[in-house]
Amino acid sequence: MTIGEWIDGRVRPVPVEFRPHLSVGGPVSPDGLLAAAERKFTDCAVDSPRDRGAAFSLLAADACVTYACTLAMTEDADASTLRGAARRVAHGWWDSLP
Repeated sequence: MTIGEWIDGRVRPVPVEFRPHLSVGGPVSPDGLLAAAERKFTDCAVDSPRDRGAAFSLLAADACVTYACTLAMTEDADASTLRGAARRVAHGWWDSLP
């Protein structure tokens, strides 16, 4: 199953206007969702702060992180998995900014 298929199968659907911003590829997994969030975060950093697209990229990054944590919890991941995700978000992304 792909990330997009997993997102589309959620009980609470993503608003139609926002769904294109979550068009990310790859297999669904916490790691895959975090990688998608990283890409969206980088897109946000590249966009002009006055461009509305930057806000949507940041919201999409946030959604992917939330989905990654949700998926980890539903897969009965232990606390170290969630701590690793938090570390990855807090420390890894800033170094990749242009």
